[in-house]
Amino acid sequence: MKVSYVKNLMLLGISTRTNNENEKDEETQKIAALWEKYDVENIYSKTFNKVNNTSFYGVYSNYESDVNGDYDVTVAVEVTKLKDNPISIENKKYLVFKKEGELPDICSELWEEIWEYFANNNEYERAYTIDFEKYSKVDLIEIYISIK
Repeated sequence: MKVSYVKNLMLLGISTRTNNENEKDEETQKIAALWEKYDVENIYSKTFNKVNNTSFYGVYSNYESDVNGDYDVTVAVEVTKLKDNPISIENKKYLVFKKEGELPDICSELWEEIWEYFANNNEYERAYTIDFEKYSKVDLIEIYISIK
């Protein structure tokens, strides 16, 4: 894990609203269905002004409160222009967690590690502004957690 600053990142995609309690139950979870919809409806090809890279993002924003509240989830790619209401991240401080292995297992494993880290450490405090997962390789995930 390392501290990193994100200077200027614009992301655009499709969104839903959920919470961690709903995501524990197959009947109420929405995140997996959102990723599937992004793929099935080929949202990537319909997105204009994409940056020329192959990274995909899972973005968590509009937090109601903390780890227990509702939040928006967006499956997105990086774009070059402010069009169609992208998520814009400017000058934010992040704690970056990284894991290699098989998806989707490493994603849920890394989130568990993150929750445990913040439950047991007070060196950094979560800001609950915009957090995001970055998928730049098939077997690698980086999760950026906004910190104060």
